[in-house]
Amino acid sequence: MHIVVCKDYEEMSRRAAEIVAEQVKKRPDGLISFPGGDTPLGMVHVFADMVNEGKVDISRTHYVSLDEWVGLSNEDEGSCGLFNQQNLLSRLQHPFAGTHIINGAAEDIESERVALNDYISQYGPLDASVLGIGMNGHLGFNENGVDFDLDAHIIPLSETTLQVMTKYFGEKFHPTQGISQGIRQIMAAKTVILIANGAHKAEILKKAVHGPVTNEVPASVLQNHPNCYVVADEAAAALL
Repeated sequence: MHIVVCKDYEEMSRRAAEIVAEQVKKRPDGLISFPGGDTPLGMVHVFADMVNEGKVDISRTHYVSLDEWVGLSNEDEGSCGLFNQQNLLSRLQHPFAGTHIINGAAEDIESERVALNDYISQYGPLDASVLGIGMNGHLGFNENGVDFDLDAHIIPLSETTLQVMTKYFGEKFHPTQGISQGIRQIMAAKTVILIANGAHKAEILKKAVHGPVTNEVPASVLQNHPNCYVVADEAAAALL
């Protein structure tokens, strides 16, 4: 693991975006993936700005979303799809060659899972996979106890995730499952960038980086990745 400690959220966001841009320059016709949520927001904006300023060319690059709440479409507030649309795709003055945004509200969610696998198979493996780390160590919706050999899958949400999700939905939605890229696909990525900020992530980040590799802390599997960057602000990296 390459540990990159940044002084604050802004530096973390910039450095993570720069690493992605470096991978795109190495393979312009590759595939990249970003998560949704509070932690990657700054990174996504910086990356979009880099594209708009001509610092990175994505005209041949494909993009795939990481995960989605089952039952939510990209028009639903709090969905990963809406995050992608508002914070990445609509900001780009020069679009990706192609995108695949998971539709959690698909009538046939199994077909949606297959479509996610197919897109990654067609344009992948991932060149750059950006990931946040959940309070329970999840990556995407690869929750505690997940099978590391899975590709895209549908999984029940953990109790920790169910508690955290209220900040996105309040009482409006109550999803109980997620659809996500699998650990096998993440580990096949040429470069993985794990981002974390804030003191509340310090303990789980320590477990992921220095603890045993176990599916009870799914992010710990990244210790086995040949080119993983951990990009964290000083507060999140305090225990490393």
